[in-house]
Amino acid sequence: MGFSFIELLKYLFLGLIQGITEVLPVSSSGHVELTKALVGLEVDQNIIFLILLNTGSLFTFLIIYYKRLIKLVKSLVIYVFKPSKRIENKENTLFLTKILIACIPAGLAGLYFKPIIEHLSEERGILLSGIGLLVTATVIYYISTIEFKRDNKNISWWDTLFIGIAQAVAIFPGISRSGMTTSTALKRGSGINNALNFSFLMYIFISIASTGLMIVDFTKESATISSVQYIYYIVAFLGAMFATYIAYKLIFSIFKSGKLRYFSYYCFGIGLLAIFLFII
Repeated sequence: MGFSFIELLKYLFLGLIQGITEVLPVSSSGHVELTKALVGLEVDQNIIFLILLNTGSLFTFLIIYYKRLIKLVKSLVIYVFKPSKRIENKENTLFLTKILIACIPAGLAGLYFKPIIEHLSEERGILLSGIGLLVTATVIYYISTIEFKRDNKNISWWDTLFIGIAQAVAIFPGISRSGMTTSTALKRGSGINNALNFSFLMYIFISIASTGLMIVDFTKESATISSVQYIYYIVAFLGAMFATYIAYKLIFSIFKSGKLRYFSYYCFGIGLLAIFLFII
């Protein structure tokens, strides 16, 4: 397969879409599905491409949060192995424990329901995405009507449970993971900064786990990938990284500005568009 600049742009476009929509409360899976259907975008779905596309956003978040992650993990290790220093490391240890526990429902949902959803998505992917986007629109609109707390209220154990369930629900195409987890945290009374940071830290751990599973699947395949395909994949990966960073810089101010309802209108519109495309 020879190099094609148009093909390169397709992969870059999907990478940018993945990166932006992974952070903003508008569903990355729904947008990728809609983009392919709307403009007739057909790209190679080799598992290596899926791994690189999904880890583009992951790498960006690892760069953004690496200092905090190191601090959290270090506190956990000290708490476990140095009882004399548990008091000063208790808060960080509990916070990391809550993040890990919140990832469990999504992990279980992925193991039991993802194969079913993937099967349904083969023929009805655009319809499922449209329905999911309407659900996202409804949740975001409801959350936009409540008054957010400006302080950084700690995430409680009950908050952890509900946020984890919200992330599990987001396995359905078109339902925004960041939208569901952040909305749930805000509804539970968390401050904006804590809600967003907790959501993104959850994403890091659940994304590491899902990427690991994809790598295991890849080792079972014997796919032949050309050097040109690797170029396309890397461009999509870099596009996802860049777009994720830009969206991250915007998301906190968007939530604090009270403009969240516009994302609801947007998701409602493209959700209807997705269903219309499926019908015709």
